[in-house]
Amino acid sequence: MPLLIPDLSILFRMTSAFVLVNCHFPFDTKIMDELSMMPHVSAVHRTEGRYDLILKITAESEEKLREAISRDINKIPGVDATILLTITKKII
Repeated sequence: MPLLIPDLSILFRMTSAFVLVNCHFPFDTKIMDELSMMPHVSAVHRTEGRYDLILKITAESEEKLREAISRDINKIPGVDATILLTITKKII
């Protein structure tokens, strides 16, 4: 039986983005818990100001990022709005 080696090159073609999340007042920490369990979410940070959370998400393409936001993130009760900031070039 031949040894199957996974194609690891896909890891280097991943698209990352930051997502600004505006939540319903008062803020519910359950939103952070639910977001942190999602497979495409690599970081969740609570912020002060116009947006309540900033997420870092990763997917195979920008289209997949948009799907994850509309299918998963925007469906969470208490999430009012999101803004996608796709990372086009990592400097550091």
